[in-house]
Amino acid sequence: MIRRAERADAAAIGDMHAQSWTETYPGLVPDALLAEMTDPARRRAAWARNLAAPLLPGGILVAEEAGAILGLVSVCAARDPALGASGEISGLYLLRAAQGRGLGRALLVAGARVLLAAGHGSAAAWALDANARARGFYAATGAVPGTSQIGWHGEVAVAETAWVWSDLHRVTS
Repeated sequence: MIRRAERADAAAIGDMHAQSWTETYPGLVPDALLAEMTDPARRRAAWARNLAAPLLPGGILVAEEAGAILGLVSVCAARDPALGASGEISGLYLLRAAQGRGLGRALLVAGARVLLAAGHGSAAAWALDANARARGFYAATGAVPGTSQIGWHGEVAVAETAWVWSDLHRVTS
């Protein structure tokens, strides 16, 4: 089931986020960034802040099954004009065990609907260039590569590309 995240979900979302990084990013990002992003206490605190003041009302959604949070999507107005879209998929994470069942696409569709309701007809999402799985998913859902840059996460630089959906109606149909 896809539903809006609630403040009470912060700990479970933080744990899922840390686990998804543990499963996805070893060898793709420097160890310092991996250590930061896989620390459950840091992720719980970050999600508590995100849920207390979301960038877009209703813009954080979770995939839940049997009471467990398996993934999330967060959306907002584009934070960077270089994205080439009015909306942004600011986060899309799914546990490895939940992949391949359509939950990632369901989360993307739900996030696109929130963006459309907020008046955003297009969206983009940053993906690390080293993350072939994310790039493949975005391409399979109709996104095309846009702006590339070196993104900074603290003092850690990573190469990333914005993947752009020029018409979110195509994502939801």
